[in-house]
Amino acid sequence: MKRITKQITRDFPEFKGVKPKITEKKIRPQDKLYKKLSLGVAKEFRRVYQLSFRKVVQTVDNASIERILNVTIDEAGEIIKITHSR
Repeated sequence: MKRITKQITRDFPEFKGVKPKITEKKIRPQDKLYKKLSLGVAKEFRRVYQLSFRKVVQTVDNASIERILNVTIDEAGEIIKITHSR
């Protein structure tokens, strides 16, 4: 977790010091895909974690907007996907 947070603050410095909200999701295997590839039935669920960083920033004209950064990581701690608001 520390490594991921460090990488995020390096790539997105405006989120430095923001604690992420962590959500765990279990992804079911795609049964149709396994059958199509003749792999039998998949037995494992895949776990991924979504870290959601949120921060309110002021624009030049004093309007408040919320910046959101979502990072999806796998069980091994590798980043799968990063999405963010503009």
